[in-house]
Amino acid sequence: MKLTKLYLLTACLATGSFTHAQVPVKGMVTDEHKEALAYTTVRLLRSDSTFVQGTVTDSIGCYRLENVQKGSYLLSFSSIGYEAKIYPFAVGGEDTEKVLPVVYLKENSVLLGEVEVKGSSFIRQKDRVLIIPTEHQIKHASTGYDLLYNLMIPGMHVDTQKGSVNTLFGETTLYIDGQKADYKEVRALRPKDIEKIEYFEMPTGKYAGDKTSVNYILKKKNTGGYVALDGMQTIGYLGGDYNANLKVTHKNTNYTLFAGHSMEHNGGVRTDKKEIFYFPKQEISRTTHIDDAELKKDKQYAQLNINNNNDKQTLAGKISFVRQSMPDNYSKSVIEYSNASVNDISSRTETNQITLMPSLNLYGNFKLGQTQVLNVDLTTTYTNNEYIRKYSEGNYFSHTKVNENLYDVAFSTDYNIQLKHNNSFGLNFSHLHSISSATYKGDFNDWSHLWTAETLLMGQYNQSFGKVYMSLQLGGDLLQYCLHRNEAKRYLSPHANILLNYQINSEHSILYGLNTGNSNPPMEWINNVSQDLDSLSVKRGNPYLEKTDYYNSYLVYAYQKGKINLQVAGLYFGAINNVFSDYYIENDKLVNTFRTGGNFHQLKGSLAVTYKIIPSLHIKLLGFYRYNKITGKVKQHRNEWGGSMDINYYWRDFAFNIHGKSTEKTLDNYPAFIDTPATYGAFVRWNHKNWMAEVGTDNTFSKYNRIKMYTDMGVYRFHNNSYSETYQKTGYIKVTYTFDFGKSSSKEHRDINTTINSAILKAE
Repeated sequence: MKLTKLYLLTACLATGSFTHAQVPVKGMVTDEHKEALAYTTVRLLRSDSTFVQGTVTDSIGCYRLENVQKGSYLLSFSSIGYEAKIYPFAVGGEDTEKVLPVVYLKENSVLLGEVEVKGSSFIRQKDRVLIIPTEHQIKHASTGYDLLYNLMIPGMHVDTQKGSVNTLFGETTLYIDGQKADYKEVRALRPKDIEKIEYFEMPTGKYAGDKTSVNYILKKKNTGGYVALDGMQTIGYLGGDYNANLKVTHKNTNYTLFAGHSMEHNGGVRTDKKEIFYFPKQEISRTTHIDDAELKKDKQYAQLNINNNNDKQTLAGKISFVRQSMPDNYSKSVIEYSNASVNDISSRTETNQITLMPSLNLYGNFKLGQTQVLNVDLTTTYTNNEYIRKYSEGNYFSHTKVNENLYDVAFSTDYNIQLKHNNSFGLNFSHLHSISSATYKGDFNDWSHLWTAETLLMGQYNQSFGKVYMSLQLGGDLLQYCLHRNEAKRYLSPHANILLNYQINSEHSILYGLNTGNSNPPMEWINNVSQDLDSLSVKRGNPYLEKTDYYNSYLVYAYQKGKINLQVAGLYFGAINNVFSDYYIENDKLVNTFRTGGNFHQLKGSLAVTYKIIPSLHIKLLGFYRYNKITGKVKQHRNEWGGSMDINYYWRDFAFNIHGKSTEKTLDNYPAFIDTPATYGAFVRWNHKNWMAEVGTDNTFSKYNRIKMYTDMGVYRFHNNSYSETYQKTGYIKVTYTFDFGKSSSKEHRDINTTINSAILKAE
């Protein structure tokens, strides 16, 4: 046991030897049996208990605090299941490095349900924010989305039902132990198995290219198994989501099986639409009222995960299958033309879609010594999409049937090495390749074959200068696409990400980020397909679309002290040579197609505050301003003010929540103006042992919520008023049960991608 202790302490000192600071303080934390305690919260306090800085121990119980000045201090150690401990020490003027004795924590005999993580749970590091969930936040969550919601990260909006996470900078990409995750796997996460969460406001390294990133880090346990069942039922319209998981662990290998079914059946979207067509010989006004509609969809999935890991490497393989169906969806309309001799013409639209998608993922993580890491990831996916649309209007009839075979291959590898002088170096290579072969029958008969590719090579250098941290990523991006019977397009562009973080002191920090990027046009728009929408309009692809360049720059000020966590942020986003919808008259039809050449500019500003009034009562407020501007063939601009509020209260086995969001008045790159009504809701959640039950309601007193959308494109103008049961008052009931067998085992995540890719040009 003494040899083990000596080895761990030596490892801690070896780890610290790679960096140099004015006065670093380091050491190790173990339990009474001299076993290392990973992810213990370590807080540096002045002698009057004022917070200075914090960190957590690594996987072998080591910790390191940088830039500790001369003086007397207290070190506070806390870990769930152990009694907190305070250790006094002093830093002298002659010290160049302070190595403290091993700290032993005693197991807590108090019921774990009453143990709380004391002090600040947000620890701002050089390139990320490290968040240690409190016992309240873990206990009153049943999914990865629930826990992220409970953390109340300033400026972050989490929709636990839809499974979306957004910040001022855009949609957040989610990861689990460094592997990209989708809705199903994050929803399957058990919060009690999450050790900590990393939040990257300016992603670097393997996360480069994301707008923001969240990485869930799980506890490492490799014995036993579990069975988990969960289900959610919607009230107000028919909808449900049901899942089952089974995991068995043998030695260093985990076997996990997932399966699930979800469905939705409601009255579709009812729309009042007014249109004006400016044909050369006459102007036609049309009013469409959808008075009957139905939407049905369902999805099934199954997945087998095999994971083997040891101290030097992790190898994982995943096989999954997804089936998605949207059968017999329809809408019936009454149409009135301004110049028609007969009013109230009836029309009907029917669509039917079905998708089958098997996929294979192989992943490897290799530790090349103490300072080097290599990650390799390969995913292959085959998708078969079938799309059928029928439209009738009086004597007019339109029919389209498309069958598509789509092949996707995604490969990435990244290498990182920690250097000796507070710096590190990394290389990242990735390649995405998609091939679509689609056969169109009906009004338009043709075969469309398209391949697209993106190859990215980036080098990264990170360096600390006292209170300043810099991350610089430079490289090149090769974009390619080729449509059958057309010349291939290739674009080689520079790619850059720059991050500067100035840690003023333990309470104040300033973050500046700048990144550039580019992308191919959406696959479904690169084609020669021409599809009739109705008697007056046609939707058409464009095989000559060009790449879009992106520029993103922002400045963030963060303040954290005691119960308050505040963020003030400003952002500029530009999409140069962006893809927009375009309209022109051809013969007696309005053609809706796509074009590049215009620019989209956006300025954002926000103030976000999280206030922990008492340990069991938290409130989060957000206010923002947004200005959108479109230049080019179409010129539009719009100002928008808005905000949101969340309140969480915890009492024994119960959690109570109230939330609300203001109206939204946006200008998207359609280009179109969109007005969305305010939303609000509440829920009550009960957690006890292996059971969790939640009852919630949204828009409880709303009856006539509608989404408005309107635009003027010169030759065409429209104004939509849309109504759906999903916008109105709804409720839901959710129940989860988990049964562990054998020794305790960490809950595996569902690593299944249920997002369907397609290059089919659809009328919707």
